[in-house]
Amino acid sequence: FGDSFIAQIRIADSESTLENYSDDKLIQVGKDICNSSNQWTDEQASLNIIFNLLNENEIEVYINNRIIPILRFQSTYELCPENISDLEDLFTDAK
Repeated sequence: FGDSFIAQIRIADSESTLENYSDDKLIQVGKDICNSSNQWTDEQASLNIIFNLLNENEIEVYINNRIIPILRFQSTYELCPENISDLEDLFTDAK
């Protein structure tokens, strides 16, 4: 479980933000991100929530780090596809 998620995150982590974090920890963070999707009122709110989750898990990252939207996307599609509508709503509501 989560193999594809980990593979995609490791590839996308061009700034090596997550290189010191175990696969198990990243999967748990991904699940936490999924569980937060019901709080995503807009795109910026989702980024802020994920940023805070990363910091709570001792993953130091800047709010503008490109890994945050990548984690949002990959967590949703790979770990909790039942929440895809929450992700899609961020972008359809913004139009």
